[in-house]
Parts: sequence; C-alpha cells; structure tokens
Amino acid sequence: MKDLDYVMVGGQNGTWFVDGQAARLEKVDLDNHSVTPLTPVPGGGTVWGGGWNGSQWLISGWGSDDASAGPYIFTYDGANAVAEHSLDYYGEASSWNGGDVFAASYNGKEWLLSGLGSGNLSSYDLGNHMALATFDGNNFTDLSGSLPGQQDSILYTSAWNGWYWLVGGGYKGTGVLFLYDGREIVDLTKKLAQAVPDFGSVQALAWNGYYWLIGGVNFLAAYDGYRFTDLTNRLDSVLASGGSCSTVNAIAWNGAEWMIGGGTPVAQTDYSQGWLVTYSSGTIVNLTPRISTTAAEFVSNSSILSVTAASNSWVIGGYLKNRGLLYEYSGGSFTNLSDLVSSFTYVNWVGGVAVQYHMQSFVPVHYHYELSEPRMIRGQYKGWVADTLPSFEDY
Repeated sequence: MKDLDYVMVGGQNGTWFVDGQAARLEKVDLDNHSVTPLTPVPGGGTVWGGGWNGSQWLISGWGSDDASAGPYIFTYDGANAVAEHSLDYYGEASSWNGGDVFAASYNGKEWLLSGLGSGNLSSYDLGNHMALATFDGNNFTDLSGSLPGQQDSILYTSAWNGWYWLVGGGYKGTGVLFLYDGREIVDLTKKLAQAVPDFGSVQALAWNGYYWLIGGVNFLAAYDGYRFTDLTNRLDSVLASGGSCSTVNAIAWNGAEWMIGGGTPVAQTDYSQGWLVTYSSGTIVNLTPRISTTAAEFVSNSSILSVTAASNSWVIGGYLKNRGLLYEYSGGSFTNLSDLVSSFTYVNWVGGVAVQYHMQSFVPVHYHYELSEPRMIRGQYKGWVADTLPSFEDY
C-alpha cells in the first residue's frame, strides 16, 4: 500500500448529545478497501476533526471514561498510536475542561487547536466559550483568553496558508472569523459581515495557494487576504431545486478544483438534505443528482460533513438516514464505501494527506504584511484570480 492511498475516517456511533455515543476512527485503504479500526479514546465520545503534519496525524474530539469527560487529542503515525491524551493532562488547558477540540491544523512547527471550552476563563464568566490553543507536541498554550469578542460559540475550523491561520466558528446564525499569525489575533468578523450581511456560523474554510474559500450557515465566500467576495447567490442558483445552500460544512482543494459539500451542520439535529458541488474557473457544478442516484436518493435526513482529496480521488463523509455515509468520487463516478463505516452513525471527518502541502506551495512571493488587511495576491496571479472570481477586481 502506498503511503498516500489511505484516508482517516472519524465520527461516532449513537446520537449527538445522547448517552451511549462512542468515538469511531478508522484507517481506510483506498486500494483494497480494507479497514484498520483505531481507538482514540477508551470510553464514550466522538471524533470531530484532525490533521496531518508530515509524519503524524493529530485526531481531535471529545471523550469520556470513568475518571473524566472532556476534550482529547490522539496522535497516530500511520501504523501505530503515538499518544492519547485528554487535555486534562495539560494544566494550561483548564479553560477547555468539559469542552471539545473540533479542529487541528499545522503550520510546520506547531498545531493550532480550536473548539469549545467549558472551564473557567478569567476574562469570561458565562460558561461555554470559544477555545483556541497552540500545541507543539509537548507544550500547550491556551489562547482562549486573548480571543476578541469572546462568547458562547464554537471554533469549528482552521487552516494555515503559509503566513497565518484563518479560524472560523460561531453558532447557528452567529458567525466569527479570526486571523492568527502566531503573534496577534485579528478579528475579521465585521469585515466579512460587510460583504456577506447574512452569514452565520463559519463551518469550513480552505486555502488553494491563491485565495481562501469560507463557508458556513447560509453562505459561501472567497477571501484573497484583502477583501471578501460573496458567492452565496451563485451557489444557491446551482442548488436551486433545494432552495438554498443550507449550510456549507466541507471545503477542500485537490490541486485543480474545489469540492464543497453541505446540509445540516455537524452536531446539530435540524433536518435538511445533503448536497455536493465542485468549483473551478468560476463554474459551480452540482454533483448532488449523481451521488443521489448512487445513494438511492438523498433525503431530508442527510448531510455532507467532510470532504478530502486522496491521491487520485475525492473521499466524502457524512450521514444518510441515521447511518454513516462514505463515498469515493473519481473519473466522474461515485463508489459507495458506506459499508466500511457500518458502525458509524455520523462520519464527522475524513482526512487525507495527498495534497496536504499543495495549498501552501503557492503562497505569494511579495507579501505586504498589514494586520487586518494583508495583501495576499502576487502580481502575476491578479488577472487569474479576477477571471476565476469575477467579482474580484483586477488590482
């Protein structure tokens, strides 16, 4: 098996927020469709997300055992578990107690963890709060107290582009977006709201070397490091039969095009219908009818929660009719792999390593750093971006 021909698949059995749920984590070989089950936590819990740093996976979520319940991290080198720790192991993580780690992304030196904290936070005394931290494999640094506009929300997603992390979250109709460069946190929420007046919680974001795509409750937007462009109406028009984009839960880039999926947000129980599109050169293509045919028909109780690029395909996770959903898409056709996750109620996250660093390989040569308005487009790509996203101006 070649190193890149597998994906990590995480989620849970049981129902969100109901006693008896248990974390599920599998390594799925895409060559022969074999499965290696892993145990990220010994008791109940769920896998929310994770990332790859070039040598190890860091898997994140929530877990419980007889001693405690709260956020955890699990590291895995592709063959063996390296460490399994509740964040209670790190005294500096006390503000995270009782919460969750929803996302982990790597910058070449350290991880950025984001999620929900329920422990005491001196700058905020209303219980649940947004949680953010760095982790270098040994040292944990809690940044939650430095977040602007701290509130009862969740930081669902983050990604690194070569110079800074973008971190997004919120809850339902309330969204937040931050920039963090390792020194300073900059609140981009108001700037996003100026371009996308009705945006809700940020659920997914990714960088393709030239610009970000950012999505969440009722919106999709692009961000070039200078300004935001609202793409929601363009997505809605392609998904017209479903009425609107509902929520963007998953965004990924494979080196040539984007794949975007959605439906009901992760960890929420409202019913909606899952959907899936690709996006490249300014064109959105609706794949929902094709995956619906393979899945017998998407119904109101379905959602796409995660998408990742594998070496020669896309892998898509979510749920359909209270059962985990897993598909591979290659050459214009879908292969149903859901039997490989038969013990899952929800596939919350799928992680691949094939293009993990491609998104960082085209960072700008000339970078003018102005916190709150960093210009991220290098001269020779201005016209390309303007053609790809027509509402961007050619600077």
